[in-house]
Amino acid sequence: MELESKRQSGLWFAALMVIAMIFWGSSWPASKILTSYTSADIVTFWRFFFAFVASIPIVVILRINLKLDSHSFKLLLLSSLCNGLYSILYFFALNLGSAGRGGVLVTTLTPVFAYLIFFMLSKNHRNPKTNEMLGLMLGIIAGICLLDLPNSHAFSAFNVIFVICAIDWAILSIICQKVRIHPIAINFYNSLFSCILYIPIFIFRDNVLFIFDYDVQFWVMMFVVSILSTAIGTSIYYMGILYVGATKASTFPLLVPFTALLSSYFILGEIPSVLTLFGGTLAIVAIYLINLYKPYHIAQVFKKFRN
Repeated sequence: MELESKRQSGLWFAALMVIAMIFWGSSWPASKILTSYTSADIVTFWRFFFAFVASIPIVVILRINLKLDSHSFKLLLLSSLCNGLYSILYFFALNLGSAGRGGVLVTTLTPVFAYLIFFMLSKNHRNPKTNEMLGLMLGIIAGICLLDLPNSHAFSAFNVIFVICAIDWAILSIICQKVRIHPIAINFYNSLFSCILYIPIFIFRDNVLFIFDYDVQFWVMMFVVSILSTAIGTSIYYMGILYVGATKASTFPLLVPFTALLSSYFILGEIPSVLTLFGGTLAIVAIYLINLYKPYHIAQVFKKFRN
């Protein structure tokens, strides 16, 4: 009875994780629509503001401890700078090309860059394993495919900015791993500090409050980006890390490239190129080989079958 209850709760939580990944993927076309209303800096500020407000009841309901020491505070300030930079580049670049291709490019290259950065910064260097080397090779090939060179210049603004976004998010991820507080508290403070970072736009811009005159479509897209994706989706993912472990939880973001492509197709009518699909698939295999692959000895496999 207890085993069946655990199985059902596991399936229920897996369903919630899939929903969170759908929220993350759908934020790409929703963000592109937001940038058609106003500038990237204004969208960025309101995204963080609404995400912070929405995270307050999550923190209260789950009774998350928000206590910070000086070391965690400094790391969170640094991660918030990365977060703020990522967001404004992200919204700006979405005006330059396909939301679906941008979603695949960033979400698949970020884990590859994170591995490279972590490996280079590691004090105890070790030789990469065979699966990691193969994953890196596939990641490089995938990156070349995702740049879509037949249809765009390698150093086009779209490609360069989103590659920078992937590197930036990889650095942010590594920083957040070193913060010793509850993951949901990290999301709370990142939203708060990033929002504070953009408060000066109220001084230098006179159209910040114009968003309250926008139509229903704007507010639906803002709800998707700030509430569903940033506040709820990210909180579900962090809870997944605590509930099922980092390894199992890290398999779910592999769904984001496809949810980004699907939502961009249904919301914006974008049709992905063959290179985007091929490169995205290669990148997912690369991520699996680098972060998730666990080799088993053949003898152990045979032993299992004999038993």
